[in-house]
Amino acid sequence: MSIPFSPFTKKSAAADGETLFRQQCGTCHSVKKDDGPRAGPPLYGVLGRKAGTADGFEYSDALRGAGFAWDAGHLENWLANSNQFVPGSYMNYRQDDDSVRKSIVQFLETSAKR
Repeated sequence: MSIPFSPFTKKSAAADGETLFRQQCGTCHSVKKDDGPRAGPPLYGVLGRKAGTADGFEYSDALRGAGFAWDAGHLENWLANSNQFVPGSYMNYRQDDDSVRKSIVQFLETSAKR
């Protein structure tokens, strides 16, 4: 009996997520500690942070009042359709591919820690 081998690990997903983040998110967002806002807020320390509270970024009233802290599930829902997840928000990116969303979130979990 053989045990199936999968080269897909959380670390490799995060590496794939880094590429995806740079391609799809990096123009508007940064994960570096000392970077300020771009077109979107900085994502350094996003996990556990209350939605709509990153310093120096002007959020919609809807996101400031959303009342949750970012975790993997919230981030995945946000990436799938931010305007449906938080009506009145104004990020225009949508990602229909679940595996792409998961890879980006795994990258943020490993790279955007406080």
